[in-house]
Amino acid sequence: MNQIEIGQSYLCTPVGLKNTVVGTVEQIYTNTVVITVEDCNKEDRATVIESQHRMLVKHGDVKEPVAVALVS
Repeated sequence: MNQIEIGQSYLCTPVGLKNTVVGTVEQIYTNTVVITVEDCNKEDRATVIESQHRMLVKHGDVKEPVAVALVS
């Protein structure tokens, strides 16, 4: 992924999870980003809840931007 932007949602694989999640970038560091998990696989749900929906992702594991529809 070339350009990662704060506030943008991406498909990515956080450290400690096997499956891809949809997450919104909160903070960008040198080699990782912090995301808020918006959607995940059912088998990863417990781990996501334990981490309070915030997880680290290596830059190389950020796949592609995703358009997230907000429902009011």
